[in-house]
Amino acid sequence: MSVTPGEISEAAAWQQVEFGSYAADLPLWVELAGRADGPVFELGAGSGRVALHLAGHGHEVIALERDPDLAAVLERASERLATPLRIVQADLASPAELDLRARPSLAIGPLHVIQMLDAETRPALLARLRDLLAAGGSLALTVVDEDTILSAGASATQILPDMREFEGWVYSSEPLWVQVGDDALTVRRVRERVSPDGAMERFIQDEVLQRISPERLEIEAADAGFVPAGRRQISSGPNEADSIAVLLEVPW
Repeated sequence: MSVTPGEISEAAAWQQVEFGSYAADLPLWVELAGRADGPVFELGAGSGRVALHLAGHGHEVIALERDPDLAAVLERASERLATPLRIVQADLASPAELDLRARPSLAIGPLHVIQMLDAETRPALLARLRDLLAAGGSLALTVVDEDTILSAGASATQILPDMREFEGWVYSSEPLWVQVGDDALTVRRVRERVSPDGAMERFIQDEVLQRISPERLEIEAADAGFVPAGRRQISSGPNEADSIAVLLEVPW
């Protein structure tokens, strides 16, 4: 499910362009939600790619989003699509502020949201999630499968730009390369936006993801009180890096 043009903010527009059509992970989230005996808590819900999909399958979803514009877009889309969500506006980097008034049985972090946090910030979030989840609950976090990045250093890509049109505005985002640094992956894109009268804006957008292996994430999660519960491969298709979903459980 996606938002309609009338609900689009700039942040939501670029999310729709760059991630709105990504569906490789949706079967896994539906599978895990189907096993959960209680609400599903999504970290970094954005404009609702996953949250609306799960709610549309009849699951109770608590959607966390930091950006107020994206949270507002998600709320309007939820109302329009008659897929009730409970939206929590908070920052993952300040986990002490998270107050859900419920104990979800599953928390998920799609699109490498855990890699937005550095090594100093992750432990506090993992510990807070351990406290928030119900006994026997599960946590699933995706990380980039670095084995599927073309090569170390700067990796050139030959990918057609992602494009969407919203109310006469044409948005385009073209991936240029992925730079593999010691501590972070930097994904560089060229974003273009063309107005209905033909005026064009063009700029560079860098997305920085902190590097963390599945093994390291399992160690940090174990320190927070989780038990490793396996991994799942998510194949993203040609010319895109795959993901690994790290599965964790809260002991009974």
